[in-house]
Amino acid sequence: MIAQPDQTVLVVDDDDTVRTGMLGLLRAAGYEAHGYPSAAAALDGCDPVHAHCAVLDIHIGEPDGFALRESLRALAPGLPVIFITGDDDPALAHRAGCVGALSLLLKPVDADCLLALIDAIPAAPDALQ
Repeated sequence: MIAQPDQTVLVVDDDDTVRTGMLGLLRAAGYEAHGYPSAAAALDGCDPVHAHCAVLDIHIGEPDGFALRESLRALAPGLPVIFITGDDDPALAHRAGCVGALSLLLKPVDADCLLALIDAIPAAPDALQ
């Protein structure tokens, strides 16, 4: 997959190893990827309006991934979100579905599955021009 312009993927995970690995994977797949260790860092540094999607760890401290998703939604209502977690809890999967997440992936995240989800997201109409 060769990413189109404005196909930036935002990655928010407090685990440096997970975040760094995911950024490397996404960049190798042709995406521009930006990583943040917390919700506050993401909100201070990211541009969700021009992002292709966001990959958010649920357990990133306070505010958590669900709260971050709501903050990003206020800034970019159509931003697709994929949640990740190390906690295999059906209640989290249900909650992720209720807030409109594309998916909830368990850590360690399957690289092919993550890339397939991101690749399937249609490019924004203005990114195709």
